[in-house]
Amino acid sequence: MTAELSISSRGIKQAGFYVLVGASMPSVLVETGFLSNKNDANYLKSTKGQNEIADAIFKAVKSFKDYYEKVMETEL
Repeated sequence: MTAELSISSRGIKQAGFYVLVGASMPSVLVETGFLSNKNDANYLKSTKGQNEIADAIFKAVKSFKDYYEKVMETEL
């Protein structure tokens, strides 16, 4: 996703958030920026930024869904 948006990655981290750990299905928490960072805030407030982020999230979720469905087909 970071390549799609030309932003730097802060890496993948795991935490024991109930909404993630307690889920009965694959789940992810996406943090798109920091409102305390002026550049991030401006990007997040802009229509262009919102559309780019929404598109990147959609593509990432679709990619995972396609992968997951393929794996599930081979396991049956």
